[in-house]
Amino acid sequence: MKPNKREDEYVWVQEVQARMARLAKEQQAKSEAEKQRLKEAHWMHCPKCGQKLATETCGAVEIDVCPSCKGVWLDKGELGTIVESAGQGSFFHKCLRILRKDSHPSPHLSPHLAASHKSHLSS
Repeated sequence: MKPNKREDEYVWVQEVQARMARLAKEQQAKSEAEKQRLKEAHWMHCPKCGQKLATETCGAVEIDVCPSCKGVWLDKGELGTIVESAGQGSFFHKCLRILRKDSHPSPHLSPHLAASHKSHLSS
């Protein structure tokens, strides 16, 4: 008995779906491998000049400093820690006010510091 057109289409669709799923899985594995390769190639290297970064301790924060171009790089949350420890009238607060044009506090600030920033702006 010869398969009819619907059966042929069904088998074809199943084969295509299986092939697409396999290709998607292979692509994801390649993406993960490429992401890991790039991380290893660029980890702790200056994004500006490519030199190896040095770690310096600045209060409670470890900052990454490029010995070549003197760039300073912060990890997530480190700017908020620096601003919180600097105090309300500090250089960092003034910079944030200029950058934010006094409209709203930085998302990098803790909720406590953000509230004090809003009260400072309204006074």
